[in-house]
Amino acid sequence: MIRKDCLAIVALTAFAFGCSSVQRPVEPDVVDVTLPAPADQVRAAVSKVLKDDNYDVDWKDGSQLDTGYRGEQPSIWDWLVKGRFGVVRSRAEASVTPETDRTTRLRLQVSSEGKQTMFDGWGPTEPQVPQSAENKLRLIKNELKIVPSTYTTETFYGAKN
Repeated sequence: MIRKDCLAIVALTAFAFGCSSVQRPVEPDVVDVTLPAPADQVRAAVSKVLKDDNYDVDWKDGSQLDTGYRGEQPSIWDWLVKGRFGVVRSRAEASVTPETDRTTRLRLQVSSEGKQTMFDGWGPTEPQVPQSAENKLRLIKNELKIVPSTYTTETFYGAKN
């Protein structure tokens, strides 16, 4: 019969090795595209999309943007969410460069950091879908009205004969 203290040591060892993992580096989420719109329109669309998502927008030299951390909506449950369940914070960087008078190069980078409890330090993490660079690019394209195809009820469900 196995002694209880040996069983406890084996269980503790299995638990310790099961919880440890190799940390992989998390790269910022980046999109680099050329948009068929003038630079001032792209800059205005980027500003609107980021302001609507509670980022502080302050353009440097008219073409570089580095926001601070996104402002979260305050709630009476903040102490519980931040203290027990963890939080994720994100920041965005954008570069708008005119290529021609009708096309503009946009480089958008979103970096996220997270922690699981209030006693943990901030560490890089994958951006959540609403704050991802791809989602921001989609919203910017919607603002510029340059979506690849227009969806209506008929195109989504199919035309009825």
